[in-house]
Amino acid sequence: MSTLLERIGGEDAVKAVINAFYDKVFTDEALKPFFADTDFAKQRVRQTKFVVQFLGGKMPTAHEYMRNAHRKYVHEMGLGEVHFDIVVGHLAVTMQEFNVPAPLIAEVAAGLETLRNDVLDVPVKDAA
Repeated sequence: MSTLLERIGGEDAVKAVINAFYDKVFTDEALKPFFADTDFAKQRVRQTKFVVQFLGGKMPTAHEYMRNAHRKYVHEMGLGEVHFDIVVGHLAVTMQEFNVPAPLIAEVAAGLETLRNDVLDVPVKDAA
């Protein structure tokens, strides 16, 4: 069976989507504060690698990685549910713009949903 990465079109397709996605994220007023000190080029490269590995099923530490990467934003800047939803929404819209079929978009969204509690640093005992 092929991976979600393969069904979406591979690494080149993901790179194009992530670049367009970050055009939305970096200009969204609700998200701008979280990227004030971000090297935009570096972020695009880092996230493209992460998404390629995650969709390819080769990111066994995704949950830990996302928890560690976002913890300070949750506790110091108020990163919350609404921000997570905005980001997922931008990704869904971007994938639609690239003509990714709706079932694959839903599958990506479901995969991201498995990371919600980690991104939002919800204690494991509370997440169950």
